[in-house]
Amino acid sequence: MKNLLIKGNDVIHNLNVVRDICGEAQIIAVLKGNGYGLGIVELAYLLEENGVTLFAVSELSEARVLRKAGFEGDILLLSSTSNLNDVGEIARLNVIATIGSVRAAKVLNDTNIPVRAHIKIDTGFGRFGFAPAEIKSVADVLKTFKNITFEGVFSHFSNSFGKDDNSAKIQFNLFMQAVDRLNESGINPEIRHICNSCGALRFDFARLDAVRIGSALLGRLPIPNVYGLKRVAQLQCDIAEIKTIPAKHIVGYADTYKTKNETTIAVVPVGYKDGFGVEKIKDTFRVIDILRYVYEDLKNIGKKLYVTLNGKQVRIIGRISMYNIVIDVTGIDAKIGDIVTLECNPILIESTVDRKYI
Repeated sequence: MKNLLIKGNDVIHNLNVVRDICGEAQIIAVLKGNGYGLGIVELAYLLEENGVTLFAVSELSEARVLRKAGFEGDILLLSSTSNLNDVGEIARLNVIATIGSVRAAKVLNDTNIPVRAHIKIDTGFGRFGFAPAEIKSVADVLKTFKNITFEGVFSHFSNSFGKDDNSAKIQFNLFMQAVDRLNESGINPEIRHICNSCGALRFDFARLDAVRIGSALLGRLPIPNVYGLKRVAQLQCDIAEIKTIPAKHIVGYADTYKTKNETTIAVVPVGYKDGFGVEKIKDTFRVIDILRYVYEDLKNIGKKLYVTLNGKQVRIIGRISMYNIVIDVTGIDAKIGDIVTLECNPILIESTVDRKYI
């Protein structure tokens, strides 16, 4: 038995924390990465049952999974595309498109199927979107596309988790200038949004009509959790084998661990193939960030890792391997089939591991 145990009540607790902080701003639930690892279909239905009406995905394949499961809620595809095959499917699946280029708008309009869309503004992230300076001329072209209804406009902060909010304020001002230019040109999207989870929690000036919430639903943020968010998921696996090994016996790869005394071990069939013990790539590259990562890595050399077994903290010994971990159960009441609980980041857990909501 191996599954990712998800506490649905804690997901809703986190949703309500964000709602309380963000006030009147609509929650756009971001379901990318298999619902941040919580299971895209299950999470979508849970959130819909608790009042969320607009959902967002990053890839068309994610929208396809939701529609195949019978999900009928509004889905915003956050990525702009000019690919003819994708654009046709956006229309057929009744997905709200993102328009980040005139070409994307043209091929979408040429499907001759009425489509809703949000306009993407590139205020400094450098991916999809129109530059603020070109909005006036672009708006004149967008107005000619009769099959597209522009319901929203959005941008994305590049550093909503940094201590200094200056870059966020610069981006926000550029975004609002672009929105004003759209309005002056006769395009008046009702939903303006720029905040992701960190931005929504931190920047009261930027919440606007809607906020895009993903990682906050998991209670896992790259900023201090001073909001009372709960971590919502744990990996569970049962013990496959138990045996006693002598003193000075190697455990695991690279001879990094040797027993000091006779030790009773339990083998748990979970490893980095399942996503346990894997870390997200550190994705900020300021010198101070790199130094901080090096410092943390040095502190973690020889750090003991623990799991929970029958209400007790039990140490992992030896290296985590692809398929197994070994835990020290000396002097502990443990038997084959007992459930071991492991802390993990859900988005890193392999999609083949069953998701179980409680």
